[in-house]
Amino acid sequence: MRSCCVLLLCVAVVALAVPEGVRPEGHRTQLLPCCMVRYSTPIKVCAVLGVSFNRMTGYHDYGGFFIQAEPGFGGGKLNVGYRFGACHFMPIWNVGLSGSLMQTWGDPLQDVEAGQTYAGLELSAAFSVIGINGGVFTHMAGDDEEHDWIYSLGVGVGF
Repeated sequence: MRSCCVLLLCVAVVALAVPEGVRPEGHRTQLLPCCMVRYSTPIKVCAVLGVSFNRMTGYHDYGGFFIQAEPGFGGGKLNVGYRFGACHFMPIWNVGLSGSLMQTWGDPLQDVEAGQTYAGLELSAAFSVIGINGGVFTHMAGDDEEHDWIYSLGVGVGF
């Protein structure tokens, strides 16, 4: 039950974060793949693979939903959220908010044990090919009673 409540809360926060007026009629939608190598806590080095469904809201501005998978050495994440930004032939900058589900394995950082499941919210931003992210997660499943809440910080390179 706790898992459902946290996931519904994450989805509601992401849905409320969508700015007004990002769906003008007559503008085109772009499907943009994303690929990044990131180092973040607690999952260490990971590959970020995903897709963004962007609606052009101006000459170079866009906004849209995205989904990403982040398999890494200390765990993995699944992110679903909304981002907006500016692009020319590739994204120049963007900012996004996502609901995330994280599973740990291997040897994660921050004294977090392997085999734990966390859900939370993450804020991400990128400028050119440099990306940063930060989030807060609550413990959903597993036997690590010491870490009810954990944070995630990361930096990566990609598009």
